[in-house]
Amino acid sequence: MEALTQLLLIPGRLRFRWKNRRRLKVTEGLKVTLKQRCEEAARVGSEPYRGLYNVGLFLALLEQDISAFNESIYFARSDWHRQFHARSLAVLLHEGAEDLSELLGKEYRNWLNEVDVHESLLSRLNLAHSKLSAFRKNHGRFLSDVRNYIGAHREHDALAQVDMMSRFTALDVYCLAAEFTIPLRDLVDLYMELLAHMHQPMNMLKAVMKAQQNTP
Repeated sequence: MEALTQLLLIPGRLRFRWKNRRRLKVTEGLKVTLKQRCEEAARVGSEPYRGLYNVGLFLALLEQDISAFNESIYFARSDWHRQFHARSLAVLLHEGAEDLSELLGKEYRNWLNEVDVHESLLSRLNLAHSKLSAFRKNHGRFLSDVRNYIGAHREHDALAQVDMMSRFTALDVYCLAAEFTIPLRDLVDLYMELLAHMHQPMNMLKAVMKAQQNTP
């Protein structure tokens, strides 16, 4: 049965690789740019720029990790391996949703105000944040249970672990990752526009001057 499953998955796997190749290339390029910019902002002492670059780099890394887990599930050679990767993906989704809620909070909004972003960009940020909040509300309990019982092994009741594993399939977590990826990719795409705004010469000059004023 598993041999037949592997055979039937070949066309879909080829499409998966082709579809994600360009996206991963964009994410990798964004990651390299944000790392360089974050280091530069730290050197000149611009906290708003360093903070915004740091959040953007976190988003790029998170998207890359989720994509890698999705691929691992889709290309797994057995049902056990599929669920094994799904458990790790569930932990990542739980932690990622919690971390983004903190990273996109009040301090992040203050940084955006410091660089005078457009209102339209803020509206898109609010929409993505609302989707992330809805994801946590709808799936947070389930993801937390998977993490505690069989992901991070915080609970030592083996029977409870086995029972938890019987309640979901790899496809369940795979679908949750697809749902989470929608606002995540919205934020990554938003960063492409934010970077263009931040890198305008006048905006960068203002940031450097402000950093110098704040230097003792």
